[in-house]
Amino acid sequence: MRIPYGWLQEFVAELPDVDEAAARLTMGGIEVESISRPDPRLVDGLVTARIVETAKHPNADRLTLCKVDDGEAVVPIVCGARNMKAGDSVVLAKPGTLLPDGRKIARSKIRGEESRGMLCSAEEIGVAPGADGILILDADTLPGRAAAALLGIDETILELSLTPNRGDCLSIRGVARELAALCDLDLTPEFDALSTSTSGASGISVRIDVGSLCPLYTGIEVHDVTVAASPPWLASRLRAVGLRPINNVVDVTNYVLCEFGQPLHAFDRTRLGGSEIRVTRAAAGERFETLDGQLRTLEDGDLVIRDAKVAIALAGVMGGAGTAVHPATRDLFLESAVFSATAVRKTSRRLGLVSDSSFRFERGVDAQVVERALLCAAELITRVGGGKIAGGVARAGAVPDAHGPITLRPARISRVLGIAVTAADATSALTRLGCKVSAGTGGDLSVARPSHRHDLEREIDLVEEVARLGGYDNIAVVPPAFSRDRPAALGAMDAADRARTSLAALGATEVIGLSFASPRANLRFRGLHAETADAVVVENPQGADTSELRKSLLPALLLARAVNVRNGVATTDLFSIGRTFSYQSGYVEIDTVAGLLAGPRRLRGRRSGPALTFWQLKSICEAVVSAIGRRAELRWSAIVSRADLHPRVGAMMHVAADIVGYAGEVHPDALGEVDVTGPVFVFELDLARLRAASAAPARYSPVPRFPASSRDVSLIVPLDLPAERVVDAVLGLADPLVEHVEAFDEYTGEGVEAGRRALTFRFRYRASDRTLTDDEVSATHEKALAAVLTALPVRLRA
Repeated sequence: MRIPYGWLQEFVAELPDVDEAAARLTMGGIEVESISRPDPRLVDGLVTARIVETAKHPNADRLTLCKVDDGEAVVPIVCGARNMKAGDSVVLAKPGTLLPDGRKIARSKIRGEESRGMLCSAEEIGVAPGADGILILDADTLPGRAAAALLGIDETILELSLTPNRGDCLSIRGVARELAALCDLDLTPEFDALSTSTSGASGISVRIDVGSLCPLYTGIEVHDVTVAASPPWLASRLRAVGLRPINNVVDVTNYVLCEFGQPLHAFDRTRLGGSEIRVTRAAAGERFETLDGQLRTLEDGDLVIRDAKVAIALAGVMGGAGTAVHPATRDLFLESAVFSATAVRKTSRRLGLVSDSSFRFERGVDAQVVERALLCAAELITRVGGGKIAGGVARAGAVPDAHGPITLRPARISRVLGIAVTAADATSALTRLGCKVSAGTGGDLSVARPSHRHDLEREIDLVEEVARLGGYDNIAVVPPAFSRDRPAALGAMDAADRARTSLAALGATEVIGLSFASPRANLRFRGLHAETADAVVVENPQGADTSELRKSLLPALLLARAVNVRNGVATTDLFSIGRTFSYQSGYVEIDTVAGLLAGPRRLRGRRSGPALTFWQLKSICEAVVSAIGRRAELRWSAIVSRADLHPRVGAMMHVAADIVGYAGEVHPDALGEVDVTGPVFVFELDLARLRAASAAPARYSPVPRFPASSRDVSLIVPLDLPAERVVDAVLGLADPLVEHVEAFDEYTGEGVEAGRRALTFRFRYRASDRTLTDDEVSATHEKALAAVLTALPVRLRA
């Protein structure tokens, strides 16, 4: 959005310099992307001049000698164009002028004749690209005036980047109103000045068939207009905002569009069929030729403007070619209306037809200025094109009802912004924006938004406005307060968030599935629910696959794995957090976190790493449990037979006496049902039980000051004897020197008889007050080893 700064100055009193204004707008959320300033070597060098006489160049057939009055003297100019004559007012580039194309004008001799400057075409000074011949100004233009100001090329331009919710700033008046509020300045009397009112009956009647899509439609006739080129001031204003002048009628509608933000359209009155205008829907398959000459096929949802015979415009998007203004037009019908943002957007997007009008209607226009903009355009047309306004305004519908008042709590503002804001402060800021603020109940404020601010709908929107007007940079930076005290128990959301953060940090991707499942999936995957628990049946299912509430999160993860495999993704690490359901003497709901790991592990670059093992799954489960509550003592046990897990690869997870989850490899039969090949490893954890286990007070130990000593032992143990039994036997001694015991290697094969395996353990010993001697370590180790050999059916490996 291009905003000429000089145009803003017409509506805001005592504007600051352009850099400060740009900074205020940007800090207020209206981003100024760039500021374009005219080159003073161009602005200062261009003056209006009058040709006194012309003569043929004596030494060149294609050149003309001119004597030109520049307001100070009559100077000689050699010119290559021939469209000028004595008495014409032109633009003279004096010596020292730097043209937009980089040429610098200097005094020179051309074929022996002196030339003190150059007569300019519209293209050479950047007014109209592609224009031929010398630019001829109005005959009454006096010599010696600043031509750049006359042509609008001396303007400083602000280039704004607006968010879609700020359609109120898609106009000069809108930006002026915003800048005045941000800088706490007054608007000039011109901002509220009204156009000439009209009276009498209109020669055209208006009817709206779809009031929900067009709340208000107005129009007015202007007769005896002369369609011609626009005067320089009007053309220069349009060029400054990036629009190409066309003719005085179209240029006026574009001028009002830019100033008010209200789209208008001018019809050739004599090309309208009958004396009634209707706003209605298009017929499906209807063909319509728009102003750009394209024949378009409409649909039933498209909103159109019709005369008594045919469609004459796509409402809010573009007019029709059949009623367009042309050089012979004498009578006009101007329209100004409010069209549904949704209807305009759908039609514009479907047809690929985006116009300045549709751009504004999609973002919302101010219904209060619809008729005012219409009258302003009609008056301007009579000034630049002659003619007269015929009759009064034709209107149908009414200005939409204002949005209801919004309750604003000053305490809420202070709480959100983190600074003290009084009711008086909020009232002052919102009043500057045009809101009407009154006292509510209990110290609250009742705020009625202005008609141009469609984005103000909730209390939080008003809080943001108070912050904007007060200045974001005036909000003090206050470090957040932290407490060392840990809450007695984690909340449900806290535990879920910790699990989510932990799994995401480990490289897993979250999957959000439906809460429904098929009976077959619930039979196979019971999750954390009891084996005898029934499924919860949905009374009105959408289909057979969604007829029950899910017992487990794993079926959705398996389906996601299948999709990944079909798309060529070998490694899939997924997780899901949600609630599962069953019925057993009442409804049971369990907050669950589930994970799925499949495929080779990732290495740096594109190489695939080693195959996934149960131990990696185990470490991920321990990381999640640790993230939820580091004081939980997680223990593992052999799994009871489950229909969803491989009979030899799985384990249950315990904290104290509670089962908090399970982990293992998915049963091959279950994989075959979803067309997935294994191995696939999964886990499910009960968040509620983990939260409860994490509620105990934390216990901290100092960092050891003395070194530890370790001994490794390899034992031959039965295949069905868990390594944990050995660990328990050693820790059961309660010897203060025994710090830790862990199994770190397993072997089966040659040298180990069938039905047994070799497990290697590391026993670690440490004293808190001294460095242990070899004799102390050996004595304690012998005692620990004796306890294991006595309590369990194991022997030392030779």
